[in-house]
Amino acid sequence: MTQIDIDKEIRTNELEMRLAHQDNSIDKMSDEIYRQHKKISQLEEKVKWLIERLELVTSPQSSHDQSDDVPPHY
Repeated sequence: MTQIDIDKEIRTNELEMRLAHQDNSIDKMSDEIYRQHKKISQLEEKVKWLIERLELVTSPQSSHDQSDDVPPHY
């Protein structure tokens, strides 16, 4: 084996190791993106529910009676 062949072999091995490392990194990032997407979806649902609850509580047609705000001694 010539020096050129050895250099090519070393370079090929280094490139293969870098590629394997990059594949591993991409897989980890993909998993993290999936987890974040799932969490964002859950949070969006919670915010939607909270907005609906807030609208119910603050709506003018609320079951809250204005006379309940005045103390009985007035």
